[in-house]
Amino acid sequence: MRWALALTTAVVGWNATDTQAASLGQATVTEVKNDVRYKAGDAGERPAKQKDVVRGSDVLRTGAKSLAEVEFEDKTITRLGSNSKFSFDPEKREFQLHSGVMLFDMKKGIGGGRIKSAGFTAAIEGTAGIVSQPNQQIICLAGLIQVLDASGKELALLKPGETFINGKVFQISLRSLKGGKLILNGLPNSGGEFDAALVIQEQQLADGTLGPLDDELGQGMGNFGQLFTKGIEALRGNEHKPPPPPSGHYDKPSGP
Repeated sequence: MRWALALTTAVVGWNATDTQAASLGQATVTEVKNDVRYKAGDAGERPAKQKDVVRGSDVLRTGAKSLAEVEFEDKTITRLGSNSKFSFDPEKREFQLHSGVMLFDMKKGIGGGRIKSAGFTAAIEGTAGIVSQPNQQIICLAGLIQVLDASGKELALLKPGETFINGKVFQISLRSLKGGKLILNGLPNSGGEFDAALVIQEQQLADGTLGPLDDELGQGMGNFGQLFTKGIEALRGNEHKPPPPPSGHYDKPSGP
């Protein structure tokens, strides 16, 4: 019942995005770490700095071991990890991740939006998540995320603690994700819901209603290292094979 109500609310929000929502307007750079580049319209690229204004024709790009954060007029937050490239269409309320990894955190009731990435589109409304372009993956941290293909067909509806990759949905450790560098500064719009989802997930793990999760998958998503790939392989079952039978000689059990 609870998820059905949430789904109904989310669908209403997504539909409103196309008909009623105001433009995203512009965004302001609120954090810059290491190599972050800003390209305004047709101008040349230059180092980004705090309080730079990013508009729809602009591009923000990060280098290795770098991070950038921008805040929109409606308080939506996006954060870019290393080697990422980002732009947006304010009128369509679309965020475009061209490469790399991006966190998004959007308030409820402001009209929602869409995230365009290779392989899928994510419809968001009052939710938070992480998108990885290299892996064509999205993770739900709070709220609900509707994953669509190029024709608009629904591929998945993600709840907190679920990730969509290679056309399938897996469970992921919210505890491990919380330690990732994109979430270290918290989620201003969805932090309470994320923390509540984390508590629920750990209760489910404790009472056995949810199977074991791969912590390395969460760490990899936060740090963008080899642990991420290792975690994905584990979830696919490539590393979770049953152990071989013990060696040695065993007599057949006696019986009638």
